[in-house]
Amino acid sequence: MKWVFFLAVAILLTSACTEKPIPTQLEKYCVSDSGLSKYWLALNTAEREGDIRYQYLGQDIRYVVTAMRVEGREVSGKADFESSTTGETRGTPIMFSYDATANTFTDGPTSASCQNTQAYQPG
Repeated sequence: MKWVFFLAVAILLTSACTEKPIPTQLEKYCVSDSGLSKYWLALNTAEREGDIRYQYLGQDIRYVVTAMRVEGREVSGKADFESSTTGETRGTPIMFSYDATANTFTDGPTSASCQNTQAYQPG
């Protein structure tokens, strides 16, 4: 019975040690379940800075991260309106989180699945 306990502990320790840390340069393309919201994340987790490009119903807006927290495999924070290529002069701040384990991004109530297939292009 002791060997089962030790085996379980060894497996837990091994899996905890092999979990990759969150990258310093985090670049992701994320799309909401509806497909209407698209996000390009370019986050520097070491410097706690970056930007988020957001497209929704013809809008194309760039937000700059003004606050960021990194805890384990999750990054969260706030991003403020910076500019727009489609005429907007202001925007509601984004309160965001990115979960590296689930590879998901949330912007308030909107959840988006992320991938690396589209390059980030500053707007």
